[in-house]
Amino acid sequence: MPRRALPTVALALGLTVVVVSGCSSETSPSVAAASAATTASATTTTTTAPTTTSDPIVPAASPTDAATAFVNAWRNGDQGAASMIAAPTAVQTVFGAGAPGHVEDRGCNSPPPGSPVLCVYRTDPGELQVRLQPRADGWFVDQVVLSPG
Repeated sequence: MPRRALPTVALALGLTVVVVSGCSSETSPSVAAASAATTASATTTTTTAPTTTSDPIVPAASPTDAATAFVNAWRNGDQGAASMIAAPTAVQTVFGAGAPGHVEDRGCNSPPPGSPVLCVYRTDPGELQVRLQPRADGWFVDQVVLSPG
C-alpha cells in the first residue's frame, strides 16, 4: 500500500468509530454491543418451547385393533407405538412390568354400542385387562390393569 493511503485508511477507521459511537446511546458501544448479543442469544435459548414426550393418540378402527396394536407394541418393546394408541398411564403400567413373554388372547366382551370394551390377555407378568374407549374417530386404550399371575 502506498504511503499516502495510510492516513486515508486511518481517517476512515476513525470516522467509522465516531459514527458508531454517535449512533449509540450506550456509553461504551463495543461493550454494550457484546452485552446485547449475549442477552439476545440467552433469551432465544431460554424461550425455546419444550418438546413433547409423547405422541398424540391415533385411534384404531375397532376395539380389537386398538387392543392388538397396544399388546403388540408391548411385546415388541416399542413404547412409542404403544403411546400412539394408549393413555400414558396404560403405557407406563405395562412397560413398567417388563417384557410380556408369552401372550394369550382371552377375548373381549361385547357391551352395548358406545360403551367401553374390555379385552383380557394372559402374560408372563400376569393377567392384563385392557379397557378400550370409543371416541368420534375410533378406539383407544384408556386404562389397563395388570394383576400378578
